[in-house]
Amino acid sequence: MATNRKLMVAVDDSETSAYAFTWTLYNLIQQNDHLVILSVALPPSELPNPDLASDYIVPPLASSGIELEAAENRVTESTALVNKYLQQCAQNNISCEGKVVKGDPRSWIVEEADRISADMVVVGSHAYGLLKRTLFGSSSDYVLHNTICPVAIIRQPELPRTHDSLTSAGLSRKIVIAVDRSVQAFHAFKWALHNFCRESDKVIVYHVHHPTTLPVTAVGTGEFGMEEVYLPTDLTEKDDVKALNDSEHLVEQYMQYASKETKIPCEGMVVTGPTEQKVCEGLQALQADAVVIGSHGRGTLARTFLGSVSDYLSHHSPCPLIVVKMQQQKQEDVENGIEENIEDAHQHAI
Repeated sequence: MATNRKLMVAVDDSETSAYAFTWTLYNLIQQNDHLVILSVALPPSELPNPDLASDYIVPPLASSGIELEAAENRVTESTALVNKYLQQCAQNNISCEGKVVKGDPRSWIVEEADRISADMVVVGSHAYGLLKRTLFGSSSDYVLHNTICPVAIIRQPELPRTHDSLTSAGLSRKIVIAVDRSVQAFHAFKWALHNFCRESDKVIVYHVHHPTTLPVTAVGTGEFGMEEVYLPTDLTEKDDVKALNDSEHLVEQYMQYASKETKIPCEGMVVTGPTEQKVCEGLQALQADAVVIGSHGRGTLARTFLGSVSDYLSHHSPCPLIVVKMQQQKQEDVENGIEENIEDAHQHAI
């Protein structure tokens, strides 16, 4: 397992944020990790955002005494909140520090993660406090797409479960790792094995197969002018069977890699259908405790399995979601054959 990591969790005054923080302690923190607790005191909407180079707490240029008092109250509340979480960490012998800042939460989270070289960022989903108003919605996409480290989006379970991940320390968790044939998926799989999964967990290598014989449509000239028409395909049922076998073989190779490199038990699952729908259905049916998926690094996510699914799951996953980023330089190294270890592992293990 990876050690000496620096994790950052963004908190507000909501129950969901409290759940996300406690989830982090039970599910992410390892020995020798350092936890940075960040709270953003939201200033009046008309105020400019602070520059990262300025001091953390800068008196706002409020247009009235009421606004100034409100801004000061937000800082006081955020400071008390961070101190509460710091005490909780101290009780669990976790190395930690707290930061209270003013400004736009989405930019602060991304900039702080970069500044401290965070190994992971954790945020809560569907919070009723500051994060709901600012981070989630369009801002959640901003944080997800602009941080270069893995991002965990924690959603409190809506339905009763056989066990809750807050009380399952030492118990087996059910972890789903969604995979495809990309190097980003393989990178996320390796990251999960070494940074998140435990030997007591049950890991499901989950792949959505796309039939090769689906009808192909295009816009063309029909009987009534321009309309959608079906195009003939040369693919046969035999081709589709081969493609399904290839998908099953892909999952088997992931499992073999895990067996060779770790002692974490894995099982495979291949389903057929629309990717986003099938992933969510699988998470619900399996009662997964978390799902891990890969993506590109900072910027637009891959507009394939990884991109569309990670975007969709960030809003619809029934369990905590971890999106693992692969930095652009590492992607280029793999593509150019510079990092032979990653390339060879991807080719031979997958």
